[in-house]
Amino acid sequence: MTLLLAETEQLGSEEAEDLAFERRRGLRVAQQRPVKVFESTTSRYFGGRTEDVSSTGLRIELPAFAPIRTGETLNIHVGLSEQGESLANRRQMIPARVVWVNRSQSLKRGRLEVGVEFLASIAARLDAA
Repeated sequence: MTLLLAETEQLGSEEAEDLAFERRRGLRVAQQRPVKVFESTTSRYFGGRTEDVSSTGLRIELPAFAPIRTGETLNIHVGLSEQGESLANRRQMIPARVVWVNRSQSLKRGRLEVGVEFLASIAARLDAA
């Protein structure tokens, strides 16, 4: 606890505030890749793209009309690049839980932002404990 306080005092006020609100355990990498999302309640696929990637989840951008809600489970496949590689079928998709949905910032562009946590990583952590 003392170490965290000492580091926070050395940071600027904005940096310290960002550190205080950061909940992510893993390193976050800004990366834009195509994604394919399967939403099971409507049995529909949606295309989108990643905004950032970590070992435990993603921040993705989807069409504003996608019926995504916090707490629901999606199946996601992340493509290799924007070069047009085909996206995977449902058997190759990773289950992920929707942690948050932000419709306000991106609606102007007809998009919404979604934060998801991979369920496979949750299961791996529980098995390790």
